[in-house]
Amino acid sequence: MTASIQVKNGYLYVILAYKDPSGKRRRKWVSTGLKEKGNKMYVRTRLEEYIEKYSYLESGKILGDVYFLEYLEEWSRKYSTQVQQNTWETYSGIIEAHIIPYFTPPNYRLEEITPRIIYEFYEYLTERGNLLTGKGLSTSSVKKVSTIMNLCLRSALIKGMIPLNPVIGIPIPKCEGRKQHKHVCTTKEEAQAVLNVFRGSPFQLFVYMCLFYGLRKSEVLGLKWKYVDFDSDSFQIRSVITKSLTVIEKDSPKTDESEATYELLPDFREMLIKLKSEQKEKKQLLGSDYHDYGYVFCKDDGSYYRPDCIYRTFVNMIKKAGLEKMRIHDLRHSAASVLFDLGWDIEKVKSWLRHRNIETTSNIYIHYNHKHIKKLAEELKGLYEM
Repeated sequence: MTASIQVKNGYLYVILAYKDPSGKRRRKWVSTGLKEKGNKMYVRTRLEEYIEKYSYLESGKILGDVYFLEYLEEWSRKYSTQVQQNTWETYSGIIEAHIIPYFTPPNYRLEEITPRIIYEFYEYLTERGNLLTGKGLSTSSVKKVSTIMNLCLRSALIKGMIPLNPVIGIPIPKCEGRKQHKHVCTTKEEAQAVLNVFRGSPFQLFVYMCLFYGLRKSEVLGLKWKYVDFDSDSFQIRSVITKSLTVIEKDSPKTDESEATYELLPDFREMLIKLKSEQKEKKQLLGSDYHDYGYVFCKDDGSYYRPDCIYRTFVNMIKKAGLEKMRIHDLRHSAASVLFDLGWDIEKVKSWLRHRNIETTSNIYIHYNHKHIKKLAEELKGLYEM
């Protein structure tokens, strides 16, 4: 199907050229309702939307013939080419584990999916959606399912296949009796306790850089020597290592905002120089058995660390030390909370952590502020004689 623009009586029309199911060429005129003057470029940018909306003309299917799972498969096939591989692997796993099994028995048509059905689906996931334990999924896991449902059904809405997106406005039920992971925002003293746990270990510098610079796990694991400049005392975030189903090395961070250049402070400079010297010795010792991928943080043979292995090591060492349970990503939140303690405002912290949206930084600030208020309340105890 192709789309072009025509003018009739001063108004813009989109002309769709396509072949019907019998192979016969046909044309369909679609009114945009817009006048020609000043709107032609705008309509031109939306031609792909018209093609999507009327793509059913080529298949010959009327809207009522389209089943939800059938459309989900079509949508997922196309969407897989629009996102990064690790993102799609996560989405694909969720579709296979949760969405397809739930919607297979009733086999709803696309137009039969209502807000009530969506809410009942969320309730099921919250109460007994975990296929291994039979217990409910966490709120964050249900939110991921909701994101996929929203993307899929929004696509159907744009195509004119449903009158509304039934996902919009549907709340995620609270998980009763299940502990949700709480974001950990440490104080400077608590952060120092974490650093002490890893002092002298192969992961000391890794944890330091996550906590001080607020880097993501994937960014620290993906840091390469070619992006470290000892002459200008700086390093750049230009590559990452991620994992969903497979380990992926790529020369691009999470978003455009994620690309950054940082100043290499003296303590980090000395640690990196020492690390590079040690890697050089290992390379000479192992010879051809050394995997020279150029990563700053690597195993003794030069190969990269798997993100999941690093995560397990970090969690186990924190647990063994008797500290509060936390994830590696909580080091990034802690970096923000320490900066707030230093008096940085939200805009400065947003810039340092390279958040795309100020809301992300604000959410961290809310967690930090709650803890800070409790600390202030403690200081007020006994202030006055009663």
